[in-house]
Amino acid sequence: MKYPNEKDSLKKLGDKIVLLRKKNGLSQIDVCYEIDIDISTLSRLERGRLNVTYNTLYKIAKFFKIEVKELL
Repeated sequence: MKYPNEKDSLKKLGDKIVLLRKKNGLSQIDVCYEIDIDISTLSRLERGRLNVTYNTLYKIAKFFKIEVKELL
């Protein structure tokens, strides 16, 4: 089994977050306000430039009413 490298995994996660956010008609500020993170953090997550904590993943999943595994 071949595992994707870290950079690809982070980019894939970021793309999913962007998709969810846009699908729900939300700005980065809207999401940040609801899950209590800085906009710079969300921006870096969406660009695949930040290794996210489980706590942040959980907040994002809960906000979008999905399971954490759906983000991965």
